[in-house]
Amino acid sequence: MIKKAALTVGASLALAMAGAAFAAPAAYADSSASTTGARATFTSHGEIFRLYDTACDGNPVYLVYKINGGSENRHDFSGGCDKSAEYNKSYAEGARVEYKACVNIKPGVDRCSGWSTDTA
Repeated sequence: MIKKAALTVGASLALAMAGAAFAAPAAYADSSASTTGARATFTSHGEIFRLYDTACDGNPVYLVYKINGGSENRHDFSGGCDKSAEYNKSYAEGARVEYKACVNIKPGVDRCSGWSTDTA
């Protein structure tokens, strides 16, 4: 009886460890950039930007990014307070990704985070 219980526990442990080894990793942001009212994240697996409007101030937000030091690109989002947008891109593995989150303040001077750097 004791041998059978030990075998069952051992087999269960082996199956659990094997399942953990092959489980798909959860998607998460590798890096982020934020300022009051806006936040951007980048997930290198899948090259996904997410842009969040974090203030209920009526100002839209935007993402500025460049790849391998190239020209700046911009995505605007005016979905509203506590909403977000996702931008699924495709870059070569190892590409340098620089980005920042900004608030479009009208009238006024836009507010941006500092640049954040990651790798695709």
